[in-house]
Amino acid sequence: MNDLTKEELISTLQRMDVPNTILLEDPSITLDTFIPAIKKFRIQAPDDFYAYLADRLGLAFMERDTLFANPRIGSVLPYAVGEETLIALLESKPTHLKVATANPLDTPLFTRLEEIFGKKIEKVVTPLDAILTITDTSYQGPHAYSALSELVDRQPDESAFRILVPWQKAVIVIGTIVLLLLIAINSYFWLFVLFTIINITYFVMNPVKFYVSMQGMMGEKNVIHISDEDIQNLKDEDLPIYTVLVPLFHEQEMLPHILQNIANINYPRDKLDVKILMEEEDTETIDKARKLGIFGNVEEIISPMSEAEYHAFLSIFHPVIIPKADITTKPRACNYGLKRSRGEFVVIYDAEDLPDRDQLKKVVIAFQRLGPKYACVQCLLNFYNPRKNMLTRWFSIEYSYYYDFYIQGLDKIDAPIPLGGTSNHFRMKTLRELGAWDPYNVTEDADLGMRIARKKLHTAVLNSHTYEEAVTRIPSWIRQRSRWVKGFVITWFVTMRHPVKVLKDIGIKNFFVFQTGFGGNFYLPLMNLFLWLVFAAGFIIPEYFSSWFEFWPFAAIAVFNLLIGNLFFLTMMVVATWKEKQRDLLLYAFFSPIYWILMSIGAWKGTLQLIFKPYKWEKTSHGTEIVHEQLLIEHPERFSKPIKWIEVKSPEVDRGARKATGTQVAFSLGFTVLLILLALILFGVLEYKPVSEHFTLTKIPGLNQVMKPLEDYQSGRDVRFLNFEAIPGPYSTSPPIIIPEPDLTQEITLVPTFQSDRPASKISAPGEPGLILRYDPLVNRIIITAEKSLPEGDYYVVTTGSRESEYSKNIETTPGTLSLNGGSGVTRVKVFRVLRNGAQIPVIDTSL
Repeated sequence: MNDLTKEELISTLQRMDVPNTILLEDPSITLDTFIPAIKKFRIQAPDDFYAYLADRLGLAFMERDTLFANPRIGSVLPYAVGEETLIALLESKPTHLKVATANPLDTPLFTRLEEIFGKKIEKVVTPLDAILTITDTSYQGPHAYSALSELVDRQPDESAFRILVPWQKAVIVIGTIVLLLLIAINSYFWLFVLFTIINITYFVMNPVKFYVSMQGMMGEKNVIHISDEDIQNLKDEDLPIYTVLVPLFHEQEMLPHILQNIANINYPRDKLDVKILMEEEDTETIDKARKLGIFGNVEEIISPMSEAEYHAFLSIFHPVIIPKADITTKPRACNYGLKRSRGEFVVIYDAEDLPDRDQLKKVVIAFQRLGPKYACVQCLLNFYNPRKNMLTRWFSIEYSYYYDFYIQGLDKIDAPIPLGGTSNHFRMKTLRELGAWDPYNVTEDADLGMRIARKKLHTAVLNSHTYEEAVTRIPSWIRQRSRWVKGFVITWFVTMRHPVKVLKDIGIKNFFVFQTGFGGNFYLPLMNLFLWLVFAAGFIIPEYFSSWFEFWPFAAIAVFNLLIGNLFFLTMMVVATWKEKQRDLLLYAFFSPIYWILMSIGAWKGTLQLIFKPYKWEKTSHGTEIVHEQLLIEHPERFSKPIKWIEVKSPEVDRGARKATGTQVAFSLGFTVLLILLALILFGVLEYKPVSEHFTLTKIPGLNQVMKPLEDYQSGRDVRFLNFEAIPGPYSTSPPIIIPEPDLTQEITLVPTFQSDRPASKISAPGEPGLILRYDPLVNRIIITAEKSLPEGDYYVVTTGSRESEYSKNIETTPGTLSLNGGSGVTRVKVFRVLRNGAQIPVIDTSL
């Protein structure tokens, strides 16, 4: 081999019409690293080249068919050894080892092997792609099994292979049957019990989320800050190998986008180990990867580079085909890719991601500072298309609150963090010890966050953003949200298989935060829809729900959830938008309740799907407006054949201050004024009959009962907060539902009954605001007007007459008016307010 030179090998390749040999002329490439360079730059050297190499070295040459005749030889050596050293062990004899190799030029490697085994190494030359193929196919089965079953085999209690254990199934089935039977027996009472339990649980969860959010919003946040100076002080030679996993599924249009974005990351290219993970059944994405040259033969390029430059561009990307299995999920693909990774750290990026250029370097510094107790660093997420439409604006506002307040609040109080689906960075060794991702969980990120906490490890939050593409269409958004909620439910059930053990693992504080915070991620949107339906029904059939709120503490809890809970989260959305200086989104933040309805729909879809399709991966469709394709014709002489140019337009990330437009300011002010006017009308300060007659403060379900102690205090009655007798009993039945009819005031007919000795008069009841008694001598009528609504069940009784005879009439609908005959002579008028318990309170007693 002494007379064999690199120049000779390059010349040989050129004689064989192999393109891009200019890449091999780099002075850093030596004879020892010549074959690895061919592999790195995907230079298609024919089998004749390796036959020539064997002949020049005086070695035997093995045809690929001979090598493939015994496929098991590829798994004799560990995968990483075979893939990196390009050798396969053929046989082992007492005196020597026989190996097939595509790189017989690596003298230091074979010297080390002889020292390790204490035997002579006999080399047989075989083509490069033959060695790679035999290694890949030999490990396909073991890696596929491990990717799907390793967590199940090692830690079955932490896997969602079985979502429910027997005792959980029993509780759910028995509980559901009992509840349905009870509702069938007495629907009114047991729906009240269910409503009350939901409200109390909601009431407990809300303050915890308030607390966590406030922790993230106020004070010094626990986010790790890495400065530009810290990054500049790093030396490339000191940086570790970094694995980047890019799982793709039917995302062929986005492939050029993610390749370009990863190539733009500021990290040494020879230290990047990027795995492009593609499902075997996804032929569209695989075909696109082939055209882009990831497998070697280039038909399309991502930007106007020469062919050699483009091969250098591709050198960091390694395609990995995931074999078919019973389930097709992102975590299974990531587990498979992890088996073939060689980095010290690993991160997942989705196809549409745009990470900060310095993110990997920042993470390396963060892990150095944090120490081994930190298993994960979560970067912040947001969108690069927040202003595409109304949906993306709401989605961006939610992300601003979730990652800037809620996640950072969890980080500050050292609580378990449900990881985001992308840009979570791990120590490779720790991740493998944890069992990697659960392939049976459709929110593998949140699940892994809990397993990290249970192992008493930690997650940190880093001041680096990854920008994603917000889903722009409601059907796709609902599919995505349903998958998230389904995964949250799965994670909760898996974690709660052994509640006492979980309590010991994470402590009582974090256990409580997990139940209320993590559980609230699916419980609150699920229950919101039910509570809103009851709220709306309360306006239509108030009689049915009136007694549900008679016990004052229940009414107070329901009103707190309705008003304070929703108002707090609405305020958080507005504050998050303001702090991000996205002033033009403030108006949309006020309309967030509409977005919450979509969240509830997605939550119910995911929960119901859990029953029939628990492992179905709801694929999110992403737009392709950032990718444009055209035939490159400007410089055809730079390519050995016609090449298609894929132009990738990097999305414009505008996270700077954005002012609201004049139209938005005017609309916001107008909307605010309307809200104030509506509040004044509801509270009775202003009167506007189209609203007042149908929607008043007293008609909001529960609010009238909450205000009752104040009314009792103002009326001089005893104030009671714990009126236990008002709680419906097991034998309570629903009151009759009354279809309200228009309240027609009795028509007053003008008749000549004027009596000069009885002047007109007007009397107000001091203790009953809004109740007015008038006498009109022109028509000889007594008119009683109740201007304000009474609580459900209360009404007025009006008694009129003389000493000889009296008669009574009721004012049962308020506001309302009653007109009575004035009689002759002196007429005594008495008005009583009758409470729902039957007690009568005199409010007017006069003579006319």
